[in-house]
Amino acid sequence: MSRKSYYDLAFGVAAGGSHKDAHYIRGTLDEIKADLAAELAEGINLYLLCWYGADLTLDVYQHGALATSIDLHPFIAIEVEGYPRITFTGPGKPVGHDFDSDEERGVDDGSLSDLFFMGAVEDVTTVTVDWSGIAAPVLLGEVVQPGDLVSLGARPGDTATDDEDYVPYGFTDFEG
Repeated sequence: MSRKSYYDLAFGVAAGGSHKDAHYIRGTLDEIKADLAAELAEGINLYLLCWYGADLTLDVYQHGALATSIDLHPFIAIEVEGYPRITFTGPGKPVGHDFDSDEERGVDDGSLSDLFFMGAVEDVTTVTVDWSGIAAPVLLGEVVQPGDLVSLGARPGDTATDDEDYVPYGFTDFEG
C-alpha cells in the first residue's frame, strides 16, 4: 500500500435510481479545486446534490491512511437566475428551495430539479465554494504523483494485497 499522502475528492450516490462513485486522487488542493469546479458546472451533478442527496467529501490521507474527512456541503452555494440561493446544512439537506415539492410534481414538469437534471439552467447558474472556510490540512511527507496508485479507506495498519484494491492518481468512477 502506498504510504504517500493525498487528497481524495469523493462524489457519490448510494445505490438506487442513480449511480455515481467518482474519486479524484490528487496531490494538491489546486487540482482538487479545479476538479470540483468541473463537477459542479454540470447540471446533473447539481441535481444529484440537491434532489438525490449525493455525498461530497474531501478525504485527506496522510502517509497512506485516512486522517480527515470533510463534508463539503456546508461550503457550497448555488445561485440560479430567478430562484433563491441554495446552500446546504449537509448531504441531502439543501436550504433555499423545497426539492421535496419538486418530487411531487412529476417528470418533465419544469421544476428546478428537472431543469438541473436536463442541464437546462447551466448557463444561468453560478456555484461558489468557500475554500477559505474549509480547514483542509497540508499533506505531510511524500505526496502522491501522477502514475502512483493508492488504496482508499486505508486505516493505520491496513494492508492491501490485491492490485484491484488500488486506485490510480487522477479521476476514477467506480460506477462508470
